[in-house]
Amino acid sequence: MKKVNKLVFISSIAVPYQVRFCDSLQEYYESRFWFYEHPDRTRGRWWRVDLGKSCEVLERVLFSDSGLLADRYLALDLKKKLEAFDPDIVLLGGLSIPSNYLAYRWAKRHKKKTILLTERSRDSRGNLRKCTATWRLLRWLYRDLDLVIVTVADAIEQFRDEFRFGDKVVEVQYAVDIDAYFEHPLRTAKESYTLFFANRMTEIYNPLGAIEIFAAMQRKYPGSRLVMNAAGELGDRCRARIAELSIEHKVRFLDDLSSWSDLPKVYASCDILILPAHFSNGNFTILEAMASGMGIIVSDKVLGIGKLIEDGRNGFSCAPTTEQFLERIESYIHQPEQFSIHASINRPLAMPYSARSTAELFHRILQERIGC
Repeated sequence: MKKVNKLVFISSIAVPYQVRFCDSLQEYYESRFWFYEHPDRTRGRWWRVDLGKSCEVLERVLFSDSGLLADRYLALDLKKKLEAFDPDIVLLGGLSIPSNYLAYRWAKRHKKKTILLTERSRDSRGNLRKCTATWRLLRWLYRDLDLVIVTVADAIEQFRDEFRFGDKVVEVQYAVDIDAYFEHPLRTAKESYTLFFANRMTEIYNPLGAIEIFAAMQRKYPGSRLVMNAAGELGDRCRARIAELSIEHKVRFLDDLSSWSDLPKVYASCDILILPAHFSNGNFTILEAMASGMGIIVSDKVLGIGKLIEDGRNGFSCAPTTEQFLERIESYIHQPEQFSIHASINRPLAMPYSARSTAELFHRILQERIGC
C-alpha cells in the first residue's frame, strides 16, 4: 500500500473554512491543522465550530497584540507536538509568527517539505509592500522553502519577483465553506428588498458608507431593510449614525447568532450584498453571496475575489459612492430578472472554491511541484 503523507498546517485562528478544508484534505493526506487561538477575540464566539479529531487550538501559547509584535504567537509545546506527529509536509500560515519560524527550522533539520500559504502582503494603507529590510530578512530566514502558495493571482508577481521566491510561487485559492449556500432559492421580484453588509465594521470596508447607501434606498423604498455584521471597531459610530438617521427599526445587527451554521440562513433571508469598501484584498462574503444566488454590488476597490464580479454581467462593480451603489440597487429593483441571470453565472464560478474542490487542486499542485 502506498504511504500516505502526513501534513500539518500551522495558522493563527481556527476559522470554520480552514476546519472544512482539513476535513477535505483527509482524502489525500493524514492532515492536522493547528491554530494559535479560537476566533472569539476577532470574529466572535459564534465563529467557533467543532474542530473534530484533526484540528486543535494549541495550548500554552504566548500572544502579543500591541506594537511591532501585534498578532505574534509563540507556542511553547510546538516542537514536542511536531516530534510526536512527525509530518512529512509543514504548511505555514504566515512568515512573521515566531512559532512558524521554529516549525520551519524543525522541518529543515528533519528534511521535511516546507510550504508557505499566504495572501498578498500590504501595508496599513493598502499598498503592496516592497522588499523592505524586514522582507529581505524574512526572505533570508525562509530561503529554503520548497513552495510558496499565494491565494490570489496578483500576489504571484509580488512573491515571485519583489520578494524573490522565484519559480517556487504558485496560486491555490483559499477553501470556502459554501456547500449549503447552493441550495438557497433564487431571488425574485418582491415588494421590498433586504440589503446585507456582511463584512466587519472596520474602516477599509466602509460600513458608514453602507449605512448612507441604505438610508438613501430606504427614503425611496420605505419597506427596505438592512442586515449588518455586528463585529468591528466602528460599531459604536455605525449605531450612532443609524440613530441620527432614525432608521433603527429598519436595521438588524447580527449580534444574535449562536453558531456558524446559522450564517447560511442569514444569506438566504437577504437579497443584495453590498460592499462599498475603500479597499479589500477580496472577501469570502462575495463567494458566499455568489453561491447563495444573491444580487451583488461591490466597490471597484475590492481586489481578488471582487474581480469575479463584472459590472452589469454577473453583478455590479462601481465606485464606493452612495449615488453609484443606489443606481445599481435600483437596477435589481426595476429588473428583478437579473437575480436569476447573475446567479446562473455566479454559482458555477463559486463552485471551485468549495473545500472539496480546493483540496483536489491543492493535492494536484503538491504532486506536480514537490512530489507529495
